[in-house]
Amino acid sequence: MIEKTCLIVDDEAAYQKRVFETSVANNLRPKGINVNLILVDTTDKDLQTDEKIDLKKIKLYIEDKIKNLKLDVVACDYELSSRDVNGIDVIREIRALRPKTKIFLYSGKYEKVIGDIVKEIQKGDQQSINSGIQAIKNIYSSRIEEFLERNDYSTRLVGVLQNNNDSIDDIFIKKIREYSELRFKSCYPIFEGKTLGEITEEIEKETHSSQKFLEELVEQTVAYLIKTNQDE
Repeated sequence: MIEKTCLIVDDEAAYQKRVFETSVANNLRPKGINVNLILVDTTDKDLQTDEKIDLKKIKLYIEDKIKNLKLDVVACDYELSSRDVNGIDVIREIRALRPKTKIFLYSGKYEKVIGDIVKEIQKGDQQSINSGIQAIKNIYSSRIEEFLERNDYSTRLVGVLQNNNDSIDDIFIKKIREYSELRFKSCYPIFEGKTLGEITEEIEKETHSSQKFLEELVEQTVAYLIKTNQDE
């Protein structure tokens, strides 16, 4: 079986778990794909402060759950259990952990959400216009794949999860994770003493150090190939 990982953020966790099992997992299992679900319930008291969603706690929880895992896709509800926090806010935190992961935003009130933004701009006063424009910017900057109706997102998840065309980066990270407990000793001093698992987390976050490390690795690989294939 091919192993995949899906993260869903919602304030109706029990319902979304059933949807996932019937519409996603059961659909892919016969195709040889087993999808591990990480479900973030925003009504969980451990993820709240003063009965409101705490983004720092959400981020730490997700970071712990996806550690040493390839996160294949994320689906996040727009309207969550707190007025002060919506799906875009949560997606920003996920983006800091996994910049390249495909993320879908969904809502049972999809048209209302879009309509409210348009109405805000149509009010005409500068404050309302700025508020509407900022809402659009927030959606755009979160780099979501699509903003979907709640009933449509499971179909899109199936489409992403059954695609097995991994990039070179994905293959490289997957291979390193097989030795995630191995401690790094040479080649790149900044990462000396780190485990390979910790290094993959840096690569996933696209930190400056990880990008320089990959450049160094490519250069050494090319140098090795040239050396071993030179005519003696």
